[in-house]
Amino acid sequence: MRKRQIIIDCDPGLDDAVALLTAFAASDMMDVAGITTAAGNVRAELTLRNARIIRELAGRGREVPVCAGAPGPLLRDPVTAEDFHGTTGLGNVVFPKPRVRASRAHGVNYLVRTLRAARGQPMTLVVTGPMTNLALALAMAPDIVSGLDEIVVMGGADVEGGNITPYAEFNVFADPHAAAAVFRCGVPMRVLSLDVTHQLLTSDEQVGRIRALGSTQAVAAADLLAASNRLEENEKGRHAPLHDPSTIIALLRPDLFEGRKAEVKVITEEGEEFGRTIPDYREDGHVLWYTQADADGVFSEMLGQIARYGE
Repeated sequence: MRKRQIIIDCDPGLDDAVALLTAFAASDMMDVAGITTAAGNVRAELTLRNARIIRELAGRGREVPVCAGAPGPLLRDPVTAEDFHGTTGLGNVVFPKPRVRASRAHGVNYLVRTLRAARGQPMTLVVTGPMTNLALALAMAPDIVSGLDEIVVMGGADVEGGNITPYAEFNVFADPHAAAAVFRCGVPMRVLSLDVTHQLLTSDEQVGRIRALGSTQAVAAADLLAASNRLEENEKGRHAPLHDPSTIIALLRPDLFEGRKAEVKVITEEGEEFGRTIPDYREDGHVLWYTQADADGVFSEMLGQIARYGE
């Protein structure tokens, strides 16, 4: 059976980095064809650098291109999240400088070219940051939808409320106009919103189990998760949710999640609800909005994948 071909569009970011490590580890089930980056958790030059760091940490090089995408949102003023991810975006965890250069291709052009070439065998796009790159690609080349099997997004919130405002989740708030365009594109989507990721809190014991795996990659993942916990505890007094890694686990083990079909509206008008996502639950919706997750199962799957680095 052909492995799932995925592109990861991200803004690393502590949890983006763990998602990338998990995806690279799961090479028997998915091929990471490329990585595109955008401004989000930190500035664009840092998200690009961080993606290159994690690519090399995972033992991958030029065969997986890392392409810099949008340096800022479509219309709104830029917003970042150094309070949660540290000034480097990786919680100030120390990593070697990346040696392999980024691709010369712009991230949006990479998406257009790659997805057009995938029409016969559509790919999965995983978006763990603001949706700016995909919105621009869809505007430039609407025909790329034929190269997309599905879009898996970490973003949005409904019953949980927001994490950057009372209504809005950060990734959507950072570029709600882009999110609105993506939700309108009609491609089948799966959404890991705060409704489900807030069920996936990472305990210190779980971090210790990952660290005990002993590989360089496992220790790095534990360091990143521990940094997330420290920052989350400082801000909100709790352990950090597995936001972005949940997208990869949902691809590997969809049986661990439950959701409802919906169409999703994004509030793009200025005001207190700016960036809010509103799912309209309906059987003919093209978005599967996850509402429940097996937290122990999700962690066990992530642990099992990261354990592969020691094999």
